[in-house]
Amino acid sequence: MADVFLGEWFRIVSETMVDGLIVIDGAGRIIYINPACQRLFGHPVDGLIGNNVSMLMPRVYAEKHDEYLARTRNERVKRIIGVGRELTGLRADGAEFPMYLSVGEAAINDGVIFVGIIYDLTDKKRAEETILHHQKLDAIGQLSGGIAHDFNNILSVIGGNLELVAQLDLPPAARRAITRAQEAVTRGARITQRLLAFARKQPLASQTLDANKVVSDLSELLRRTLGTAITVQMNLEAGLPPVDADIDQFETAILNLALNSRDAMPEGGALTIDTEFARFDDAPASRDEVPPGEYVRVSVTDSGTGMTEDVRRRAIDPFFTTKETGAGTGLGLSMVHGFMKQIGGQARLYSEPGIGTRVSLFFPASAGTTESADAGAEAPPPRGSGEVVLVVEDDADVRAVTVGRLESLGYGVRVAVDAENALRVLEAAPDVSLALVDVVMPGRMDGHALAEEINHRWPHLPIVITSGYSEKLATRAANASRRPFLSKPASLQRLAQIVSANLDKERRPTDPA
Repeated sequence: MADVFLGEWFRIVSETMVDGLIVIDGAGRIIYINPACQRLFGHPVDGLIGNNVSMLMPRVYAEKHDEYLARTRNERVKRIIGVGRELTGLRADGAEFPMYLSVGEAAINDGVIFVGIIYDLTDKKRAEETILHHQKLDAIGQLSGGIAHDFNNILSVIGGNLELVAQLDLPPAARRAITRAQEAVTRGARITQRLLAFARKQPLASQTLDANKVVSDLSELLRRTLGTAITVQMNLEAGLPPVDADIDQFETAILNLALNSRDAMPEGGALTIDTEFARFDDAPASRDEVPPGEYVRVSVTDSGTGMTEDVRRRAIDPFFTTKETGAGTGLGLSMVHGFMKQIGGQARLYSEPGIGTRVSLFFPASAGTTESADAGAEAPPPRGSGEVVLVVEDDADVRAVTVGRLESLGYGVRVAVDAENALRVLEAAPDVSLALVDVVMPGRMDGHALAEEINHRWPHLPIVITSGYSEKLATRAANASRRPFLSKPASLQRLAQIVSANLDKERRPTDPA
């Protein structure tokens, strides 16, 4: 009676278990499998009972299973029994999956049986890969941001000196060479801006935009860039709300996606850009879904070769590319991803081999009114009238260029290499009318801390924050938003405009407040 009772309990327990339960005899034949295990492997029960358990293993493991089992029986070498380990299982459809197998052994009827408990690790491994993926992106983002900061300082020096040389009386050939060099500096600055966008450390020149207008304005450029073998079609939904974004980064994102599509259609094809309003009301079930809110979705779809699952999962990894060496940097999609994250949006990729790829950019809808992309067209740089600007910059070459520019614009200049030095200059020089403060500098105070101290002691002194990259800038941008920001490398025109716009014509009080 007790045996019947225990047998019924075993049936109830095994059939209600969430994890798989499998029992094999000493020869490796399956003598019992519970419903959870049957569902996990996808075989019918009658297709399992009596067969060797190796049928549930990939070939590389199956071929050695009987050898391991014999060693366990004859030499009592226990590789899994009583310990457990991660292994790979084989489903009926041929798909492999990670699993954790723990095995117990029992003697029965002068023989032996092995009882295995199987836990499916698929979801756990996917979660671990997601965490590692984001950690990798963060680490590369830190590296990218640091490189961009140093590179921007170098570009500031090169660009500033080229401007000075361009003012000389040069022969036509030299002037053309200077122009080409200045264009190279501009291209270099754009590269660092994209790196910073990926690293989410680039302060964006955000404005309220009409997504349809931005996309429409790119149509002619796209057609020239993609060539006659690729047709470009746009389906733009009317009445979309505006979005807040940096127009340069917006355009760069669309161009990057279009160029990726071109490369996926070597024989030609179709590129379609769609815009539409999207609202999501439910909380996302996973990190791959878009959070609740109202969005303008801009989708770029091609009829190209598509991506395999492995390539799709790695597509936004920085420096990952399927192109030949020298044909691509592997930064395009990762930069688009970084830009969208920086503005609080989302980027989602869908692709099927042989069918094509669609990348959808979800821009949070804005309640603002659109601005003209052409606003702020260049005018002759405004000049000073002898006002004194304090330049706080630790890089000697960058400092020299900035001083030369300001003096050429008619300003007097005082310099400081760090925060402590800057405070001493301000205490001794009541004629300073504006402080141009770099964020990253040596010493116990960075540019933000220095700006706070200046505001406390000389509340009427205007301050312009400048940097090529700042870790603290990203986290303190909201608090520092009341201060104007000058991104490095900056042109003479931009420097002149921001200094003139923020210069207080009234001399600050001589005594500290």
